[in-house]
Amino acid sequence: MLSYVYQYIVRKETLMHVFQPVSIDDIMTGPFTFKKENMMLISAQTGDKVNATTASWGSFGFFLDKHIVTIYLRKERYTRELIDSSDYFALSFLDLVDYKRELKFMGMISGRNEDKIKGARLTINHDEDTKVPFIDEASNVIICHKIITKELDIDSFDDKSLIDDFYKKEGFHTMFIGEIEKIMIR
Repeated sequence: MLSYVYQYIVRKETLMHVFQPVSIDDIMTGPFTFKKENMMLISAQTGDKVNATTASWGSFGFFLDKHIVTIYLRKERYTRELIDSSDYFALSFLDLVDYKRELKFMGMISGRNEDKIKGARLTINHDEDTKVPFIDEASNVIICHKIITKELDIDSFDDKSLIDDFYKKEGFHTMFIGEIEKIMIR
């Protein structure tokens, strides 16, 4: 009995010291990592209008018993208007090294007045099931069914310093949560 108690105490002491801090960058790796160094193109379509915009803010999760992705677009973005009018959107992940020029172009030009996808020399493809457009040059694509749209405003922020850091020049983001319907990898 004493041996069992000793083993329990030793094991408990050992377990209390097993945790080691790690960098979030060490565990958040792979093609679907949201960060500045891993841009994606968010695309949507309404009628015959197709557009895509660059983004790096988002997350993956599990919510309402669904695998989801959360993305953020500013109200001013034309792609945001198309997502508002659509049930689906797609995330296309392109290699930042191979497509740096194209991604920069896609982030600088509005698709409201010109076909910026054509101008970036990228190709639109459509998912055969949902008909949502995605970028054919992507190495990874996620097809999402839009389930929640939330307009962010000043009251959405508990940490008000973020407003000064990110919203001096442009308006607030809209948060879209989409159920992941399909992941395609080249």
